[in-house]
Amino acid sequence: MDIAALLASAGPQAGVGGVLVALLVWVMRTAATDRGDYRTALADAEQRHAAELARVGAARDDEVAELRDQIDELRARVDQLATQLDDERRRRWAAEDAAANARRGDS
Repeated sequence: MDIAALLASAGPQAGVGGVLVALLVWVMRTAATDRGDYRTALADAEQRHAAELARVGAARDDEVAELRDQIDELRARVDQLATQLDDERRRRWAAEDAAANARRGDS
């Protein structure tokens, strides 16, 4: 409702009280509309925020799962290399023992 139309409809017969009541009604309607718009905008912002949090959470969960898989692969590789190193050490020790026995003449 337009304020000029409201004041025109009140006319001179309504007097100051009528004009004040008309202004009060207009202000209350405008305030209610503004609050409604604000609440709608706030609800939309909350929905967008919730969607963004869900997207970020899902991306983080995917990244964590990928990193855990990589860690598991690296641990398996380290275990494999540790086993190879232990085997190599045992062969060297056996070769060193055989060489020491040959030098001592303990064939």
